[in-house]
Amino acid sequence: MSLDACDVNVNPRQMELRPHGTADFPCGGYDTQIRSGEKGGVAWHWHEETEILYVTEGSVEVFLPDMRWTLSKGEGAFIHANVLHSILAAGEGGKIRSAVFHTRLISGGQDTVFQKKYIAPLLAYGGIKGLPLTGEEQWQKDMLAEIKEIVRFLEKKEEGYEWDVRDTLGRLWRNLYAHTKPVEGGNSRKTMDAQRLKSMLELIQKEYNEPLDLARIARAANIGERECLRCFHRTIGISPLQYLLRYRVSQAALLLRETNLPVAEVGMRCGFDSPSHFAQTFAIFFHYAQRLSEREDLRGKENAFGTEDCICRFCGSHGLFSKKDLGHILWEFQ
Repeated sequence: MSLDACDVNVNPRQMELRPHGTADFPCGGYDTQIRSGEKGGVAWHWHEETEILYVTEGSVEVFLPDMRWTLSKGEGAFIHANVLHSILAAGEGGKIRSAVFHTRLISGGQDTVFQKKYIAPLLAYGGIKGLPLTGEEQWQKDMLAEIKEIVRFLEKKEEGYEWDVRDTLGRLWRNLYAHTKPVEGGNSRKTMDAQRLKSMLELIQKEYNEPLDLARIARAANIGERECLRCFHRTIGISPLQYLLRYRVSQAALLLRETNLPVAEVGMRCGFDSPSHFAQTFAIFFHYAQRLSEREDLRGKENAFGTEDCICRFCGSHGLFSKKDLGHILWEFQ
């Protein structure tokens, strides 16, 4: 048997649509190549399941809203449920093996002591969204060994492997709880940033096709423009306008690939005020001069480079921003 590749497909809220495992055994195993350069990595997404992974070759970078870890061969990570994250190449890139599972697999239900005492407190604790596992301490070495065991069970799928997976997940969670259980008071800054970010992302994802500026985005979280900028940089590492551009472009790329709408209409639907601005965006950030009307060229590049890389290169500017905003965006993308 072999593990699946991790191909991320998300809805407009960046929630992953792919089911992990089955309804009666919600756990899936994956073997993923994280390439540098044109091929990109795993796009920003989130899911209701928890994710555990380790690096088998090279190095990768794992991004969470307010964290960034560089992991090398033998190291790994734990990512909580419902946490936005992405994985990119570090240097020449690498390979990861991972398992994505729903905690009901080990809790046995919402009313059990396992759920109430050990699982819910960690999932509800805003200060711990994830954890890099470097193996510097014995408990982390144990967790890495357990992750490898779980992925191996999922790969081989021998008779009774479901028991082995659940038992090993139980040991892993007990180990995790013992060393990361909530401390009274928590981290209020991280929790507040997460709440504010959620409100601002919801606005962008709902009204991306309308004129949006920094002030409007900030008002969604009842904060000032400067604090809005700081919140975005603390959490996901880019500015609000960069995120808005990337989201608009992701929607445009989907429409170009999946519909026969005229290019001009795709641009207008996604917040671009004219076909020329849409074409300018393509030329600047793809570094190609071909016309957007050659839709098959775009599809070919998606096949060659990967959809996420296609979307990221497609990011650009349009007339709905002021010259000051445009200069700021272009400088940050250099």
